[in-house]
Amino acid sequence: MSESENIIRRVMERGIGVGSDGSQSPSPDAVVKGHESAWGGPGNLYPIRPYTLTPPALEAFTVRERIHVLVDGLGEDIVDLHGMAIYRRHDPFAADGVELEWATSTITAQFLTLQVTGHSDVFGQVKVSNTPAKPEGARVRPTPSRDGTLMPIKDCVTDIYPQFEIEQLGQVVHTGDRVVRLESRIAMVPPIGDVSRTSARYPLYDSEDRPVGELVAADIEIGALLHHIPISSVTISPALAEVLLKA
Repeated sequence: MSESENIIRRVMERGIGVGSDGSQSPSPDAVVKGHESAWGGPGNLYPIRPYTLTPPALEAFTVRERIHVLVDGLGEDIVDLHGMAIYRRHDPFAADGVELEWATSTITAQFLTLQVTGHSDVFGQVKVSNTPAKPEGARVRPTPSRDGTLMPIKDCVTDIYPQFEIEQLGQVVHTGDRVVRLESRIAMVPPIGDVSRTSARYPLYDSEDRPVGELVAADIEIGALLHHIPISSVTISPALAEVLLKA
């Protein structure tokens, strides 16, 4: 069982709902913001405040994603998708010799799981997931104003290698070796309510790496916090640092 599958199982065990077919999934009634199960149990509750540093944690969110996709032979459509994402958030840090506070901090997180699903009149059912074998994550870093002082609103980037399962195409397509970058400005971590967007177009390839279309645009909105599980001190891996922290 992969690391992501283990994490999903742990999350589901903390609050589940049983569907009519007997399947189990995170229950929005049993697992909500402020619920002991969602926040790691008694003594682990903490408010999410703007401009405040928070310790490392494993966190699961509801997410909404909107993608504008063009597929050769099928057409073009904008698809709304909904589902869940899981991040492992690392220790915040500041540059050498600089006091660690919100404005001076760099915060990174590893993107463990993304699973969203939607329906398109053009493509049929569409599922989007991440690629756990590749370094994926998010980075928030100090953001200077024009006069050089650090602003409380910080730049945030999310890097992901998405995979698109398109029913009418009958296969999964991807962006190859090109990471998809989404950008936003945030005032708190975790960034509840944040919407990050792409600013470039990305070619799509089939399983044999033949071009089959294009991801024209995408945005992802972070919704409700389902689970907050405090974890011991965690630092970013070298592979993920190469993606997120390079100039």
